[in-house]
Amino acid sequence: MEKDILVITATRGKRQTLGETIRSVREIGSDRVRHIIIAPKTVLQNIARQYPDTECVAEPDDANGIYSVLNYGFRTYGKDYRFLTFLNDDDTWLPEYRKLIDTITNDDTLALVYGNTRYVNKYGVKIGTQTCSSQFDKFIPLLHSGIILLTQQAVIMKSDLFFSIGGFDESYKLVADTKLWAQLSMKSINYKYINEECATYRIQEGQLSSDHTLQKEEHARLLKELGDTSSIFSTLTFRIRNISTYIKRALGCKGHRRKPITSKAAQVLTVMLPWRLRRYVLNKYFLYDIAPTAHIGWSFIYPKHLTMDEGATIGHLNVAINLDCIKMGRNCIISRSNWITGFPTGTDSPHFAHDKERRSELIMGDESSITKKHHIDCTNSVILGEFAAIGGYDTQILTHSVDMMECRQDSHPIIIGKYSLVATRSIITGGAQLPAYSVLCAGAYLGKHYEEEWKMYGGVPARPIKDIPKEAKRFHRTQGFII
Repeated sequence: MEKDILVITATRGKRQTLGETIRSVREIGSDRVRHIIIAPKTVLQNIARQYPDTECVAEPDDANGIYSVLNYGFRTYGKDYRFLTFLNDDDTWLPEYRKLIDTITNDDTLALVYGNTRYVNKYGVKIGTQTCSSQFDKFIPLLHSGIILLTQQAVIMKSDLFFSIGGFDESYKLVADTKLWAQLSMKSINYKYINEECATYRIQEGQLSSDHTLQKEEHARLLKELGDTSSIFSTLTFRIRNISTYIKRALGCKGHRRKPITSKAAQVLTVMLPWRLRRYVLNKYFLYDIAPTAHIGWSFIYPKHLTMDEGATIGHLNVAINLDCIKMGRNCIISRSNWITGFPTGTDSPHFAHDKERRSELIMGDESSITKKHHIDCTNSVILGEFAAIGGYDTQILTHSVDMMECRQDSHPIIIGKYSLVATRSIITGGAQLPAYSVLCAGAYLGKHYEEEWKMYGGVPARPIKDIPKEAKRFHRTQGFII
């Protein structure tokens, strides 16, 4: 099928969520979409290495902000495509996005199609739903009432429409896309609204959009530029159409609550509940995201955020506390008697305050596993790729230590590549990486970032000691659990 949709993602190459963005476009867009990642030259090689099947190009030397990069991408590549859209490096498409694609590509009269956006926290857990409606032609009056009708995550437009406006106004740092939608709303175009959550918008610290002072200033400037066309009737109609969302927010329904229960007493009592009731309580009141087929045994698992995909399991006598997040993919396993701790971010403690990029988290890819009696320190990120395993007993994974030169606590992430195996009683320290399709031998110490795949690493300190045959079946399995 012909690729007729161009998607641009501008990135600085610092966010781990870029992989989720790429996967969602690939899965939802399939062979209809060309996805181009535009990044500074200094990080382009690293991005290309991380995502080898993704098209990456360098941003121009004179680029001045995200809208400048997007204009460059659309003007350079967009004229060969019927439709355009863009996605940030921490946003994703949801399965319903296919409805946007099918609708606009199957109806030549439509110039723009948009849907709803789901608000998620930095770990992808739903915290809200965008209010929206079919009133696109009333975009400017609604904007004067403080209502932004749509967000770019869930929009597709004809390329001719974008070029007729002349692209984004690069004098704006935050609201150039809002200005574009306002300009389009003044044109006599056919559009369609799909009342479905089609994409996610991730709300997290460090975003440019979190600069509320600048955002307020730019909105005031934009409203002055557009002129006063406010409409009480349009605003009232919008509010009525979204009344169910407002009610859910007021009642604190799941997906509309921002403050979870954190009481230690509530945590202890919840552990004693039967699993079906416990899952309900954890999802509704602790704001976790635990799939119906996931399961937790008699374990004390209370990070700030917990996501367990279908089939993920945590066995008995595990403890996981003082972490920002545990995220378990499909059919992941944490077996028994593991001690998983961290040092959460966002505290008043001077420890690790110098590291603004640190995340206290355990991220497990699909079908990955942790067996028994391991100690995993997640002061910084510990990431297991899909089908990776920490096997045997008594392995220590320690992301933090004392920086002797600076005389302070410091931490660095640890990465276990996909399909790799950490054998029994190993030690891994901050900054280390065991590459994909590799084995860390029993009793080894890994404290270095290695890149060579299909290797067996062993010794103290660990080094490559032997090649692994690429026909070894363990590294090609489609089921994580080995019988």
